[in-house]
Parts: sequence; structure tokens; C-alpha cells
Amino acid sequence: MRSIALLLGLAATLASAQQPAAVSSPQESLPPPPLTSSPSAPDEPEWATPSSFNAPAGNASEPREAPAPTARPAEPGLQEVTAPTARPAEPGLQEVPTRTAEPGFQELPAPTPRPTEPGLQEVPPRTAEPSFQVPPPTARPTEPGFHEAPTVQGSEPRQSPPPLKVAPAPKRPRRYSRLSADSGGPTLVLTQAVGGMVLGGMLGDTYDDPNGRSDNAYAGAMLGALTLGTASTLYQYFVPVKRNESLLAASASTLGLMAGVSAANGWDLDSRQRALLALTTSQVGVASVLFLTAGGEDVSAGDTGLVGMTTFYAFVTTGLVEYIGSRQSGERFRYTPLLIAPAAGMLLGGVLAIPLEIPPSSVRDATLFPAGMGLAALLIGSRLDVSNVTVAKTVLGTVAGTFAITILLTALAPEGPTQQDARADSAFQPVPVPVVMPAGRRNDALAAGPGLLMRF
Repeated sequence: MRSIALLLGLAATLASAQQPAAVSSPQESLPPPPLTSSPSAPDEPEWATPSSFNAPAGNASEPREAPAPTARPAEPGLQEVTAPTARPAEPGLQEVPTRTAEPGFQELPAPTPRPTEPGLQEVPPRTAEPSFQVPPPTARPTEPGFHEAPTVQGSEPRQSPPPLKVAPAPKRPRRYSRLSADSGGPTLVLTQAVGGMVLGGMLGDTYDDPNGRSDNAYAGAMLGALTLGTASTLYQYFVPVKRNESLLAASASTLGLMAGVSAANGWDLDSRQRALLALTTSQVGVASVLFLTAGGEDVSAGDTGLVGMTTFYAFVTTGLVEYIGSRQSGERFRYTPLLIAPAAGMLLGGVLAIPLEIPPSSVRDATLFPAGMGLAALLIGSRLDVSNVTVAKTVLGTVAGTFAITILLTALAPEGPTQQDARADSAFQPVPVPVVMPAGRRNDALAAGPGLLMRF
């Protein structure tokens, strides 16, 4: 037993030496209680056997339990570790009492209530009403790329009313500018303003004294320009006037003015009647073009070229015929048919443009080639010692023959791209052409030779 007591004392001494320094406490440490073992060994320390130690009575042979080791007195520089004290409850937290666990079950710790944040209100749980029933979803038309979800069994599909069809809003055409509905408006206004000034001056001059001032001519010119210019401005503001349409209207106004003046001179009308007739024919030409081309697309380039081609050929042909007739008959040259012919040719071209649709390239070839050959024949004949009637007949025949050949070749030409179209894409194009020019000291001779036309 002594050995056991010594071992227990040494163990307690070593355990107390290995403990960390205790937190300082205001209470003083109590002296260690005396050991229960009796000292009998001579080498036992003094503190292990107090002077008042009494061995308990009993049988010495019975085994005795070893008493629990007492704490070793604190050494200088060491502090005793005290038992942890209960932590005070924080404000807003409630201590949950412990519950004894039932045998065979493991109790989970009860969650602590979360403190309510300021400004938030707890929503109580909502219980489902017994009479509430969720309606089945309505059938929706399946869009491409989506699959229709199956309906719940036991519920009838609900049909939704058909959607209302809303007509799309009509697209408002984009204006050319704030003052014009389309690109041909300014040309129409300029044509009418200039024509009104000329025709108003002609009409106002008829009210002036031949030996006095021209006040009425000036007033008539200003009133004519203001009246026709204002009317055309209002028209092109509300009604779109396309570019080719405005060009045809300007040509009709000019040719109508020429036809009216020439017709009045041929019929020996006075100046006032001539002005009124010119004003009428000019405005009839403009109104007819605007009426026939209003409310649609712009006149195609082929139709515009066809009208211009017939106008040009009418003027050239009438002039050559009148010249030949006046030279052969010895009469004076008449200008009335020459000035009326362009208006008639324009009217003929407008009528032909309705059933025909000629490409612009064909119109260009049918105009430039005959005109070029006719000018070459006129230039050559004027430099030679040939009568004027023969030159006029030659030019007329050359123009007519070239025109017929060009129309025939254009009609027989196959459709599709050609080598000329491929060469047209290049930057530099040399074209061989014949050159005819006067020669000699007094330019009384004619020289001809090859030339080169360079196109970039």
C-alpha cells in the first residue's frame, strides 16, 4: 500500500506540474487535504504523512481503495486553472432547457429562435382552403419547335377564345424632303415657274401700249410665275412626283409651248390669242403627263428613252422632209410643222410605251448609231461639191437605213453577257473610231483617217 501511495503521489505531482498556468482568481487557494495513506516508509516525504493522521480501524488483510489524489500546492509563478463559469445569456436569446433522452432514441437539439430584424414582419403559414381548386391550364397553340405538355387526367381542357387579328398599320412613305414628297418635285416647280413667267409676260404684253411702258408685261410675268409655281408646289408636296415623271412633264411643257406658238403663227392669230394658245397647250402637256403617271412607280428608263427617241426622230425627219420639199418646190421653209412635230413624236412615244418594254441599252443603240451615221453623211456631203437636196436625201436615207438595221440586230441578238460587258468593267478602254475633219488652207477640203477614243 505504501508503494501504491507513493506512486499516486508522484503521479499527482507530475500532473500538476504539466498543467498550464491558471487564470488569476480573486479567491485564495485552499491548502491540500491530507492523504489517507499511512506513512511507514522512512523515505516518504514530510507532506505526505501529516502529524494528525490516524489509520482507520479494520481488518488489515482487506484491500483498501486508493484515495483520490489531492491537488499539489501551487508553486510560485504558476496559476491554478479554475472551472469554466457559465456564460451570461446574450440579449434576445433564450436558453433552451435540456431534455432527457428516451432509451433507444437520440434527441436533436432544439433550434434557437432567430431574433426578428427591425422592419420585417413574420408571415404566418397559410393553410389551404378546402373549397379552393386550381383550374387546369388553357390550351395554347403549339409553336414550331415546342412540344405541348399533357393535360392533367380528370380535368377537361379549357378552350381559350381566338386571338383578335389586328391589321398592321400602313407604312408611311418616306418623304424626299420637308418641302417635296419625292425627288421630281423641284424640277416640276422650276419648270412651271419659268413657264409661267414666260407665258405671263407674253399675255401681259398684249395689254401694253406699243409706244408706252411694259408695266403689264412685268406684272403678268410675276403673276404667272407666282400662280403656276404655287400650284406646282402644292401638287408636288402632297402627290409624289418621280424623277423621270418630272423630266417628261418638263419636256411636255416646253414642247406644248413651241407647238402653241408655231400653230398660232401658222394660223395668223394675234399676239393675245397666240399667248393664250401657248398657255393652254403648255399646261395640257404637263397635266396629261402627271395624270397618266400619278399614283404608281416611276416611269422606267426604257419608256423614258423611247419617248425621247420618237421625239428626236420626229423632229429630224420633219426637218429633212420640209427642207427637201422647200428646195424642190422653191417655196419658203415652213417652221410650223417642224415645231409641232416634237409634240406629236412625244405623244407617239407615250402610246408605244404602253405595249412595249424596250431595254435602255437598245434605245441608246437605236438612237446613237443612226444619228452618228446621219451626221457623218451630212458632214461628208457638205464638204463635197454636191447639191443640198442630194445631201438631205442621203442623210435621211442613212438615218432610216441605220435605224432599221439596228432594230433588226437588237431583236435578233441573244440574251446573256458578252465580251463587251466584261471589258466594260476594266478601267481603261481604247476604242478605234474614224475621224473626219476639214483640211486645206481655207478648210475647203476634207480629210479622213483612223482615230482612237480612250474611255476611263
